Amino acid sequence: MPSMQMPSVWIVDDDEDDQLIICSAFQEESPPIKVLSLKDGEELLSRLAECGELPLLILLDINMPRKDGFEALRDLRSVAAYAELPVVMLTTSSEANDIQRCTSLGANYFLTKPLTYERLREMVQALRENWELI
Repeated sequence: MPSMQMPSVWIVDDDEDDQLIICSAFQEESPPIKVLSLKDGEELLSRLAECGELPLLILLDINMPRKDGFEALRDLRSVAAYAELPVVMLTTSSEANDIQRCTSLGANYFLTKPLTYERLREMVQALRENWELI
């Protein structure tokens, strides 16, 4: 019997604690969502180039070493195959200029990381519904 492919969300964030908490919130939902954690924009672009199936959604942090979220988003949108890939910026920033910059670079949405796990679970549920990850 073939195994069903679960939807995939890629989290690009250099903070391992944030990766684990966000991943946990996605996997507590029913059905659980397969999550891949990456540490920066360079790793994101490298993995996209070699993957067989594109993710349904990318959650991209802004502040990361090597290639930050702004650079990764710009590079992502410059590749035709990734131009329509849904990208939600998920960061600690709530600065208007960061939101504007992300929007101008092609982000689909901008979210500030929730301060509590309960709010994170609510955010994950909204992402599931809005991006049809159910």
